Amino acid sequence: MPRVILAMLDHPTAAAGLLDAARRLAELSGGGRIHVLVGRVPPASTIMATEEVLTRDREARLRALETERAAALKAIVDSWTATYGAADWLDIEAVAHDLIVEWGRRADVIVMERPGEHRLASATGQALPAALFETDRPVLVVPVHPAAGFGRHIAIAWRDDPHATRAVLSALRFAGKAASVHLLAGVHPGAPEPRIPEILTEHGIAAALQTIPLGKDPFGLALLARAHALGADMLVMGAYAHSPWRQMVLGGATRSIMAHADIPVLMRH
Repeated sequence: MPRVILAMLDHPTAAAGLLDAARRLAELSGGGRIHVLVGRVPPASTIMATEEVLTRDREARLRALETERAAALKAIVDSWTATYGAADWLDIEAVAHDLIVEWGRRADVIVMERPGEHRLASATGQALPAALFETDRPVLVVPVHPAAGFGRHIAIAWRDDPHATRAVLSALRFAGKAASVHLLAGVHPGAPEPRIPEILTEHGIAAALQTIPLGKDPFGLALLARAHALGADMLVMGAYAHSPWRQMVLGGATRSIMAHADIPVLMRH
């Protein structure tokens, strides 16, 4: 059965790259049906409890802006589907958090744009943690201009815990077909070198172990630097948080990757 890939579009500048990434993920997975989700921001959700009431004029302006954004995204999708084939269009007014939780749980994998450090508080920035921590689905986080044909050289950020294991399980469909797989493990000074995990050897995936010293530089940035040095075009890693449910504060490496990754990153909590 083909996988359902949910691509949540936000900014028109990133839409074409996100659609290309969804199509590439379908290729890597042996097929997939792409659902394109656009969430229109409800005007009432833009008003803080301490602010003024939502006037009719302001509501009309906000709805007009959202209609314009949705139309721009629809034009991009129509142009893309004319070249690459059909995709299901979903245009819904709802709070981004609630929307991605509802529709993300219906999909096999979610594709979202990387929000960047200055936009972690934006609609995309709010929806991405919800996708990671509340849908129980893998999420492919995509930069604005993802490299064509990613997935040939894969780096796996490894630590011996359930989150990293679940991320690897999500990548097994295509990791075995990659030209190279590198396992990147953080190691404290004086600690023994880790071993290649059984989850890879059991599935016949030959991975080269690379260790990264912990404690010197932020691990997320060191991870990206090593991935680049190895020529990786895709990163697989667990997603981590530091706070209670529904009040997620992202873990340090997770936040760094969301803010700075310039290659697609498959993440799972």
